[in-house]
Order: sequence, then C-alpha cells, then structure tokens
Amino acid sequence: MGLSAPTGFSAPRGNVAGYKLKNVPNYTPEQMQIFSQLLGGLQGGGLEKGLQQQQGLAGGDEEAFGQLEKPAYSAFQKTLGQIGTRFGGLGAMGSSAFQNATSGAAQSLAENLGSQRMGIQNNALDRLMGLSDKLLGAEPFSQFLEPKSKGFDFGSLLGGLGGKAIGGLGGGIGQALLPKILKLLGLG
Repeated sequence: MGLSAPTGFSAPRGNVAGYKLKNVPNYTPEQMQIFSQLLGGLQGGGLEKGLQQQQGLAGGDEEAFGQLEKPAYSAFQKTLGQIGTRFGGLGAMGSSAFQNATSGAAQSLAENLGSQRMGIQNNALDRLMGLSDKLLGAEPFSQFLEPKSKGFDFGSLLGGLGGKAIGGLGGGIGQALLPKILKLLGLG
C-alpha cells in the first residue's frame, strides 16, 4: 500500500545518487490489515453502496430522496383523506376553505421536505468530507532517504592513516613500503 499524506515536502520519488528510499510502517500489522480492508471495502460491497448513496444524497439525487420521502407522502395522503372527510361531511368539498386546507397541507409538506433535503444533503457532504479527510490523512508509511552504505573500507583507513605514519618515518621509504604492507594484509 503506497498511500501517504503530504507532509510539507515532496516525497522522494526515485533514486537520488548516494541514497536509497526507505519505507517505515506507521501502523502495526493489525492496523494495516484493518486499513487495507477499509480501502478494499470502498471497491465493492456494502461500503461502496453506502458511499454511492451518500454521494447521491449530497448531489440531490431524486431517486435517493424519493426513497426517504415515501413515508412523508404516505402521511400526506392520510392528512388529505382526513381533510376530505371533514369537509365532505359538511358538504363543503368545493369551498374555498377546503381548497385552503389542502393547499396549506401541501405547502407544509413541501416546506418540511425541502428543509429535510437540505439537512440530509449537508449531512451527506459532511460525511463524505470526513471520510476523505481520514483516508487522505492516513499515513500507513513514512518515507525518507537513507545514505547508501559503502561498507567499511579498512584499506582506505589504513592507507590514509598508515601512509601518513609510515610516510613520516622515512619520507619516500615509507611511501614505498605502504603498498607492500597493504598487499601483505590483503588490502592492496
């Protein structure tokens, strides 16, 4: 999993002379397994469907809202039936009072549904933004550049120190002996 969040600088993206890219896990193996399952869940199954539903609600999808508003329309039908029964018993179905009562109930329904839609859309947007913040903020790995190991070069150390020490003994004689000594030690 190569996900990592911005940390204020560009993450190293390749080979930099003399350095190698090192990944260090920030999560325990158990945490990484859960993180991988969450990411995998976004690509299929219930989590993907839930995410699509939230996207639909955030975008004002009529079909998604239709499912949520069904109970309100059923309740409205009951209210209209009650209004009709009340005015029908009086023989006032064609009266302006009946028309005002039905249009008032319809207006109340429209206002309530509009208010609920706005709240549901805002909630869906908040959920989507929160999920994206969490996923984008996840840092399963830290990356850094580590100097490539050149190994310990005993010959260079001996040559540097020994050359000065042996060279100091006899100038040119010391310099002439150094390669022979290194060869005897298997370093030259």
